[in-house]
Amino acid sequence: MLEVLRPIVQSPEAMLFLTVALGVRLGRLKLGDFSFGNAAGTLIVGTILGAILGGAVPELSPTLKSVAFLLFVFAVGFQSGPQFFSSLGRRTLPLAAIALVVTATGLVTALSMGRLLGLDQGSTIGLAAGSLSETAMLGTAYGALSGLGLSQDALLDAQGQAAVAFALTYVFGTIGVILFCSQLGPRLIGIDLREEGHRFDAEQAQVAVGGGQLLDVRSLVARAFRVDAADGATITQLRDRIGSLVSVQRVRRHGKDVELSPDLELKRGDLIALQGYRPAIVRAAPRIGKEVVADELVRDLLGHGAEVVIAQRFAGKTLAEAVQLLGDAGRGIFLRGIKRQTQEVPVTAQTVLLPGDILSLAGPPERLEEALPHVGESVNTGKRSDISFLAAGLFCGALIGLATLMVNGLPITLSAGGGALVAGLVFGWWHSRHPERSNVPLAATQIMWDFGLATFCALVGLTAGPQAVAALAANGALLLGAGVVVTLVPQLVGLLVGHYLLKVDPVLLFGALAGAQTQDAAMLAASDVAESSAPALGFTVPYAIGNILLTIMGPIIVALT
Repeated sequence: MLEVLRPIVQSPEAMLFLTVALGVRLGRLKLGDFSFGNAAGTLIVGTILGAILGGAVPELSPTLKSVAFLLFVFAVGFQSGPQFFSSLGRRTLPLAAIALVVTATGLVTALSMGRLLGLDQGSTIGLAAGSLSETAMLGTAYGALSGLGLSQDALLDAQGQAAVAFALTYVFGTIGVILFCSQLGPRLIGIDLREEGHRFDAEQAQVAVGGGQLLDVRSLVARAFRVDAADGATITQLRDRIGSLVSVQRVRRHGKDVELSPDLELKRGDLIALQGYRPAIVRAAPRIGKEVVADELVRDLLGHGAEVVIAQRFAGKTLAEAVQLLGDAGRGIFLRGIKRQTQEVPVTAQTVLLPGDILSLAGPPERLEEALPHVGESVNTGKRSDISFLAAGLFCGALIGLATLMVNGLPITLSAGGGALVAGLVFGWWHSRHPERSNVPLAATQIMWDFGLATFCALVGLTAGPQAVAALAANGALLLGAGVVVTLVPQLVGLLVGHYLLKVDPVLLFGALAGAQTQDAAMLAASDVAESSAPALGFTVPYAIGNILLTIMGPIIVALT
């Protein structure tokens, strides 16, 4: 068997891509709601292959591992930057505080368990990274270890211990947060998450948005009516009657389109095309006349859309406030959805818009063209990324990582990983405000994230494999038990602080707890139990902060162990 695999074993490139392919496949396998994900799957496969092959593992480039990690951590910063810098706003401060509490508690708990159990430095690093399910922490810790002047054997041993501890604790680090946010946490504070979800949605549905009800973006439709009850009314009068969640987009008289104007008087028999949210159109129909089939009149109303990054003046405003601020400039265009980083954000009257939010809008081409400058900057839909802009960001990150501060003779540095994270934050924040200056599609940074992370984990696993068996035998059982504690204690403290001290709404709170430990699966589980998408509203800000704070925990743990 080994003879058949010898050409692969002797090729570093082949071993790397085989590990990534098998690891990502493992990461996608689902057991109920649980899956390893790309990072843990690739790390596990790499460690197993490294352990099996031992000294036969081909020489792997440490520079490649560093570059892969820099791509990943820069993408983390770039996607999180807009929300990270806006997280200190009055409306989002409680959610930001929850992320800070969870991260600080996780650090203290991991260090305490490491000292209580007598774990070595590498195992403590892996315990923290795996239990808090943050692969980037592993990478920044590796960078900090490299700066300690350890011998090559000692460095490989510490990295191997960290990789094994990470792999052992990551599984419960994921499952534990899912169970806590969806099952255990609600019971601890005596609430029914399903009832709370229904209550939250009902309260939101009572809040007016520009004179209408809660926006159900899935119900955006276009319909045609023959004027009867609206005979003699002007367009302005009809708009006042039917509300702002419905818009008259076209009027046809005697087979010809009539130019719309506020004082245009409707005549019996006119055909008018309405666009809006289905419940609002149903309510408006009796004030107009009978619905008719006129596909040619409404065919292109829903087919035109645009994506726009919100203007700075809307940042920190609720959707209801933004609608009021936009005023008549927004008449005739409709919201299809809100995307924040890679998450779809529920559209409610009280949804707080944050820098970098992307609105998906629909409406006639001429109305979109007029309205978009008032809403924000159109998202550049070009398929090619501005590689120069991204490379400049990575270059700045490398320079930041070179800076060293001496404290009592001890060198303190962010390392290349920390520098790339800081540069990603700044460049992502700047890009969210000037998207027209450089085209960086979300898919581009997502590829950097996914490929960089998978490559880094594959290289870590293959390198750590030879030390895996001994590390597992020495500390395996202790690490599993310690991992449960390090995963759950931050969640418990965050729950108590968020519920009793900060008074965060329970539905938002469990989304925030999931975000603080960067577990989107836990947020989805909480949403499923609550039968509401509201936990996503509490998820995004803590997720952005958690990604950053947990990443920079790596060097801190190295310095304190």
